[in-house]
Amino acid sequence: MKYGIITLGVLCVGLLTGCETGIRRLDFESKQYMATYNVDSTKGLDSTNIVTLIDSKAIYVFSEDGKGMSHIQTGMLSKDTPFTWKVQNDSMFIDNKEYAVERQDRGFIFRSDSVKMFLSPQR
Repeated sequence: MKYGIITLGVLCVGLLTGCETGIRRLDFESKQYMATYNVDSTKGLDSTNIVTLIDSKAIYVFSEDGKGMSHIQTGMLSKDTPFTWKVQNDSMFIDNKEYAVERQDRGFIFRSDSVKMFLSPQR
């Protein structure tokens, strides 16, 4: 009996420590995030696009059906753009463009070849 309890305890600890620590679809479904951009990582963007990124406010809304909407406001102008999204391993695909995703204390960091975005949950 004692051996069975010890085995069960070891199994439970193994399951808890073996849990995936990456991102999950559940982290994004039915949620919205405010995005800020790291301008130093915008390789390949011209100066006009960099200025637009600095001056813009972006909100990403992720629906449960794998669709989403980005709302980007620059000054008095705003634009809503639909997108598709999916989580695969530790990556997010937005309109088939891959972003490596890293969990942070207050949100996520999305990295691609040309951009680094910080997504913070909207309250």
